[in-house]
Amino acid sequence: MSCVFAQLNVKGINQGVHCFLVNLRDKINHTPFPGVTLGDCGPKVGNEVIDNGFIGFNNYRIPREALLDRYSKVSEDGNFSSPITNPDTRFATVLGALEEGRITIASGSQVNNY
Repeated sequence: MSCVFAQLNVKGINQGVHCFLVNLRDKINHTPFPGVTLGDCGPKVGNEVIDNGFIGFNNYRIPREALLDRYSKVSEDGNFSSPITNPDTRFATVLGALEEGRITIASGSQVNNY
């Protein structure tokens, strides 16, 4: 399972970027599912121990149950609801949880050469 951010479309209406837990590979042969492209971004200058990759989706449907729904919900009958009405504010609220990690990475990138 991977945590991905993707556009949520409900009944043809784009509800903005949301977070989902997604199976990307077949559990038997580990190949990506149809519609999923996986790749390696290559080495990172100055931080070779971190392995970064990318995920691409092409007509890949993620089930409703995969939505991390703290701030948004899609009912069984396909109705979208959220206590945060503005999609930009909703997305910023979700990303706020990742802020500490980004600050830690930026702080760790400072190298003193004496």
